[in-house]
Amino acid sequence: MKRLLIGCAVGIALISLVACSGASGTEANEALQRKADFWEIDQIERNFHEATTTKNIEEMMSLWAPSATMTVGPGQTAAGVDEIRQFWLEKSVAFDPETAWISDHPAYKVEITVNGDLGTLHFECHYIGVHTKELAVATVADLDVARIDGRWLITNLVGGSTTLSA
Repeated sequence: MKRLLIGCAVGIALISLVACSGASGTEANEALQRKADFWEIDQIERNFHEATTTKNIEEMMSLWAPSATMTVGPGQTAAGVDEIRQFWLEKSVAFDPETAWISDHPAYKVEITVNGDLGTLHFECHYIGVHTKELAVATVADLDVARIDGRWLITNLVGGSTTLSA
């Protein structure tokens, strides 16, 4: 009988220990997933600027959800990846073969939010002339992003102008 009581006590203690570690393990996993989500969303900004600097349309298009939209001014909205691709290739000065810019960004101005499989991303683009080494254009982008099939992609981008401040 004494063995039975000790066995039950040890069993209950083990079950409690496993249950408690499971809860903190879940919290740790959620925190780790949140950090991974922030990192993956931040990579969208990094790859966006790399694509505009190198004029790599395939890299740029890999960032967009199939039904994404992009608005760059009043009445200037591209809907779907075909129209977005067309914008970058035909209307974007950054992708113009004659333009020699490096696309930079102030990292401290990047803002990211995550709520489950949805998030937002805000960043500035500073286009620096390769030959002049001067600021050619400064823009801002506000993006909605979503985890689609396990990848974070842009679902909506609204671009605008910005003023530089220190």
